[in-house]
Amino acid sequence: MRGSVLSFFIFFYFIGFSANHFRFDSSLLIIQRENINLRLGLAKEKLLKKKALDPQNSAIEYLLHFNAYLKLFVTEDERYYKDYITAKNNAFEHFDLLPDNSPFKKFAQSEIYFYSATLLARNGEFYNSALEIRKAWNLIEENSQLFPSFPPNNKTRGVLKVYLSTIPDNYDWIIRILGFDGDLNHGLRLLQTLSNHQSDTSYLGVIAQEASYLYSFSLLHAAKNPIKSWSVMLKCTQDYRENLLSNYFRGSTALKLNKNSIALKTLMNRPHHFTYEPFHLMSYHLGVSKLYKIDSSAVLELKSFIHNYKGESYLKSAYEKLSWFYVINGDENQASYYKKKIAYVGKAINNEDKQASRYTQKVNPHRIILKSRLLYDGGYYNEAYDLLNSFKVRQLTSSNEKAEFCYRKGRVLEKLGLIDRALIMYEACSLYAIQSKEYYGAYACLYLGDYYTKEGNSDIAIKFYTRAMSYSKNQEYVDSIHSRAKAGLKKLE
Repeated sequence: MRGSVLSFFIFFYFIGFSANHFRFDSSLLIIQRENINLRLGLAKEKLLKKKALDPQNSAIEYLLHFNAYLKLFVTEDERYYKDYITAKNNAFEHFDLLPDNSPFKKFAQSEIYFYSATLLARNGEFYNSALEIRKAWNLIEENSQLFPSFPPNNKTRGVLKVYLSTIPDNYDWIIRILGFDGDLNHGLRLLQTLSNHQSDTSYLGVIAQEASYLYSFSLLHAAKNPIKSWSVMLKCTQDYRENLLSNYFRGSTALKLNKNSIALKTLMNRPHHFTYEPFHLMSYHLGVSKLYKIDSSAVLELKSFIHNYKGESYLKSAYEKLSWFYVINGDENQASYYKKKIAYVGKAINNEDKQASRYTQKVNPHRIILKSRLLYDGGYYNEAYDLLNSFKVRQLTSSNEKAEFCYRKGRVLEKLGLIDRALIMYEACSLYAIQSKEYYGAYACLYLGDYYTKEGNSDIAIKFYTRAMSYSKNQEYVDSIHSRAKAGLKKLE
């Protein structure tokens, strides 16, 4: 009997000793930070050494998976896809052996499905991405019910609630697959709550920083709140001089918000040490930033991106930007050369590449109008105004050019606070664009509808929202235009 009891205790001692656990020690916290800083080679080397010493620690597999994901996401090099799948499978196997009373078990499993979904969506595999999202959602919801006070739950729950609230009507099949709807405000609250932990010195600090990136991105693209988005971005990317991922988010967001001086300063000061992962997409952003400043060295950055990048995204856009550079410099031969290249590179999945694909079907833009557009996109509103003011709409030959001229001038006037003059330009644009295949007339009507809604003039607002949907020949942003116009009309009702 004594021998049986002893055997019993020895058995359970070794079962307990060999059970997987999820524990961050001080060295793993350093490695976690190296991961998000994109010092991926250094982090992976350390993780493999830690794994040899502590093979039951699932936190190591969690970080190895994130390391492999970031490597593939940053490089878009298909050579690393097999490494990612290996890391993904290893992590799943490890997490399955975690005890059910660990709040990290379902959280970590959900994270894998979520990251996998982002990679699939980037490649245009939206159906498979939706299936992965459903798995991620089911797991994180279960974890939230089991461990409601576990802060990391808020990241995946928050971002999924935000972006499922933005799915247009023609993609409602995604909602049917997933079996749940989004909730913008709830999702934002979840991300905000987690982002408040960014100064935490435990493992939670890095997860909170990632949530802060997502929170800022969601405020900008889903909530349409650029002021708050930028405020959050500034706070969560204070480490942009040593954190390459923070540098990327700060620089690319500044570009989106017409803050080109900040974008240029940020991207020029990104860390370049050999321990950082080569992030060639940042050369693309720097090239765009320099183009907005009408800096000829933009060509060098864009060509560097094209020659070194191994992925499929933004290649079409890079060639489009090269073509634009030569348009504004009056070199039509070089402009047409790079324009023709667009059709033979990359994929048109993101908006920038879709725009570039549409550009191949158009005549080259008017150099003055295009230059004003670039200056506007960079936030150089006075320079754009002076350029447009030196030119007269009657000097243009086509109604399409006249429509774009009025649209661009209206946008600049609005930014300069000259609203009454902007309204005149928008309405002129809406008339010149009646037969246009471009979006200028419809967008001008949306701005007019929004303005008169704020002014309480419902009748005129309704007129312009209705007109925005009447451009039967327009081929660009049609779903977005109709969605915004219908939302404006519904608000007035």
